[in-house]
Amino acid sequence: MIAISNASPLIALSRIYRVDIFQKLFGRIVIPSIVHREVVINCPNPNQKHYLENAVRTFIDVKQPRKYLTFTRNLGKGEQGVLSLAVEMSPNIVLIDDKKARNEAREIGYMPSFTTDIIKEAEHQGFIPSYKRIIRKLYEKKIYLPEN
Repeated sequence: MIAISNASPLIALSRIYRVDIFQKLFGRIVIPSIVHREVVINCPNPNQKHYLENAVRTFIDVKQPRKYLTFTRNLGKGEQGVLSLAVEMSPNIVLIDDKKARNEAREIGYMPSFTTDIIKEAEHQGFIPSYKRIIRKLYEKKIYLPEN
């Protein structure tokens, strides 16, 4: 299974030290190099940075798109990288929380998933005890995720 993630799912789950949810659900995930720069190299929190560096060594593959594609909407570099990789790699899942990028993903043939979808699936598969508990922890860290 190929899963490509944008920054927001990684940032959210790394803030509560639960990026392992990605590994449990997908085995490995792919992020574009621009997302790696955003969430690891430029991470201002030393503990979070160290945690994400370990995740990259363990189960996150960093890939540079061969070509950054042009999209209809004005997307951030991370979203452009995710969608460019999606076109190249044909993933099973694309993880994006940004509304414009999700709409763009749908237009090019992908059904994107929210971070909340991943948390719900982790609960369904028994990897976490409670979706609501994870969401509460995220709220405590001032992370508010969009729902479907």
